[in-house]
Amino acid sequence: MAIHGLIFDLDGTLIDSSDGVVEAVNYSLTQMGQVPQSAQRIKAYIGYPLEHMYPDFTSAPVDELHRHFQVKAAETVVASTTVLPGVTETLEKLHREGIAMAIATTKIRKHVDGIIDKFGWHELFCATVGGDEVEQVKPDPAAFCLALKRMQSTPEQVLVVGDTINDILAARAVPMKVAAVASPFGGRQKVIDSGPDFYIESLSEIVDIVRQLRAEGNNGL
Repeated sequence: MAIHGLIFDLDGTLIDSSDGVVEAVNYSLTQMGQVPQSAQRIKAYIGYPLEHMYPDFTSAPVDELHRHFQVKAAETVVASTTVLPGVTETLEKLHREGIAMAIATTKIRKHVDGIIDKFGWHELFCATVGGDEVEQVKPDPAAFCLALKRMQSTPEQVLVVGDTINDILAARAVPMKVAAVASPFGGRQKVIDSGPDFYIESLSEIVDIVRQLRAEGNNGL
């Protein structure tokens, strides 16, 4: 069956909101009387649940840290977000070629909507899924399954595009094919070792991959 859709991760794949995330994380830590962390150390956890990060920094209660994080993140995350190089042009090209596109992320829905508003991406995406819309975030496949449902697509018709091992594990659990893109936050070798179907250095390369998969599908391969 030919590929006709893509589900994208958000942070590290399409956008960089790391400055706002770092600010919100360190705000939460200082509010709890804990030591702030370096930007480099925090950025290594972007794309992962906060519950996986905080225990590596502190023994303070994660639920209270999470609450402080969300207070500051409401001010900083969308405001700090930038589009990664070449992303908008690539998305527009895929849209012109009739590819249905969705977002499935650990970011909460409010931030997803704010980012789409900020960059005027409404016409590009037919579905979005925030981390607060599923019981378990990636590497659980729930976000991708919900995105497929909202796209009215099947796993065989859609390719996942993400930058972390969690995206690959979640895609495999559906199961779906997955393309990994080099992340601005590091972790390259870990991602490659996890065995994505494709590995690309730039998101722009996804256009040729989609064309290849569509041609194979149309030829019955």
